[in-house]
Amino acid sequence: MKKGLVTTLTFACCLACSAIAGPVPSEGEVLAYQLGSMPVSDVDVQDCGNSPQARKLARLIMTDYGQQRTQLTCVPLLNAVALAKAQEMARKGMVTHYAGNLGANARLREAGYPLDPDYPSFYHNQVEAVAGGFATAEEAWRQFKDSPVHRTHLLAEHPFFAQQHEMGVAFIREWPSPHVEYWAVYIAKPFITETEPSDLSADD
Repeated sequence: MKKGLVTTLTFACCLACSAIAGPVPSEGEVLAYQLGSMPVSDVDVQDCGNSPQARKLARLIMTDYGQQRTQLTCVPLLNAVALAKAQEMARKGMVTHYAGNLGANARLREAGYPLDPDYPSFYHNQVEAVAGGFATAEEAWRQFKDSPVHRTHLLAEHPFFAQQHEMGVAFIREWPSPHVEYWAVYIAKPFITETEPSDLSADD
């Protein structure tokens, strides 16, 4: 018999000086959505998730009346990491932030995502929400919202999380696995290098 489970999110906004390798997704690899007062029916989440249920969860996160972010960008790399995480949890029959002996922050960095260097590595997690045993996006979202730490992250109820504006979502169903359904959501803040402004004062 499957059992619904939402794991806790480590809320430790400490600093780290780890260097980040990996390309920043190009404009052609991301899809941004303006949030706020946008009706649910107007939010196109085609590129936000690996399946209809994943995209439905993405839509619920984006359009929830409690959402404090004004924009979320769906990034294929985060979708891919979320899918790999959901598949790994299904293989192990566990709902955990540490499947594969990697914390969530470290998992993103290993995948090449340019996570902001202020985020600690090792077993820390300020970017991932996972759940198992919930058959629909609505049920998974209800459970996430009932968990204070997950709600704080996914709805940006703390200024730290309000800076995160890139998202990836995945959902898989594996009948032989203990929880059957597995969900993974990443919402993160990329590191963007500031460029020097062009010198426009030169004489013609």
